[in-house]
Amino acid sequence: MMMRAIATPLIKTQFQKKEIQIESKEIELPIEAILPYLNPEEFNAYCQTGCENYSNKWTCPPHCPPFMEYVTDHTHIKLILYKSYCNQFEFIEEGERALTAYNFAKDLLQKKLRKREAEQERFIGPNSCEICTICKAVHADACHLPHLIRYNLVAFGFNVTKIMEDLFQHKLEWAKAGEVPNHVSSIGAILFKK
Repeated sequence: MMMRAIATPLIKTQFQKKEIQIESKEIELPIEAILPYLNPEEFNAYCQTGCENYSNKWTCPPHCPPFMEYVTDHTHIKLILYKSYCNQFEFIEEGERALTAYNFAKDLLQKKLRKREAEQERFIGPNSCEICTICKAVHADACHLPHLIRYNLVAFGFNVTKIMEDLFQHKLEWAKAGEVPNHVSSIGAILFKK
């Protein structure tokens, strides 16, 4: 039987004194149930050829530990998806609208995950680490805040598009030059032991 994501109450918040609504869904799974979406060889290769953070952040490949090593003390994962409609950001210049909407949703999700992380839990962020302006990895120096390091699903090598489609029945929309997508999405997780 396929598990289905559950919609959680609509999040109403403010951005530049404008009300913004974010849809949220959650799904809780045993760790084994998410493993079919894990393919670090394929997805880390995309990072290597297409992302400026590759080897420049301690939370990005090739520095990210293997997923199964990272989750050793956990049995379950709660995936959390945030979706925000870009038309709520019409007061932002069109060329910046999608990125602004995405960053807003991602930052809210990151704060929620960090706040929900309990002593026996660990979160997986919606994006690479953004605590420092320039990561120490750029100069091969050790992270000075290692206790705050949290990785993301893409860095572990997960196919986030398939996770969204299969587990959340959600289509990821990509921003294209000259076009603002209908919505933007961000996904993170909490690891825990049951």
